[in-house]
Amino acid sequence: MSRAENDPRAPFEQLADDLREQIKSGALEPGQKLPSVRQLTEQSGFVSATVQKSLGLLRNEGWIFTTGRGSFVRDADSPRGPVAPPVTEAEFAELKAQLSELAKRVQTLEEQQSDRADS
Repeated sequence: MSRAENDPRAPFEQLADDLREQIKSGALEPGQKLPSVRQLTEQSGFVSATVQKSLGLLRNEGWIFTTGRGSFVRDADSPRGPVAPPVTEAEFAELKAQLSELAKRVQTLEEQQSDRADS
């Protein structure tokens, strides 16, 4: 993965094509996490804006998907779309705690609303 100075394609297209070929060849497998933008910047020699534009193109084309944990190769054979990385037990516990807290807050707001309506 490197920049070709005599390539007539835009730099983001060069990088997107390279990543696309890695996915097609199996070098990057479905569900596999791609290197970070910073790592791709260092590996490719492109600036981060170019890397981000390349990832955006691949995302729009359905080759990859992005979560808060990074970008991953999409499983093209999956009828449900991308294969999301599994949630860890700790992440699940945190989400459960946040949901519980939100439920309590909503209940409190509903009780306050009801009290105001009765007054």
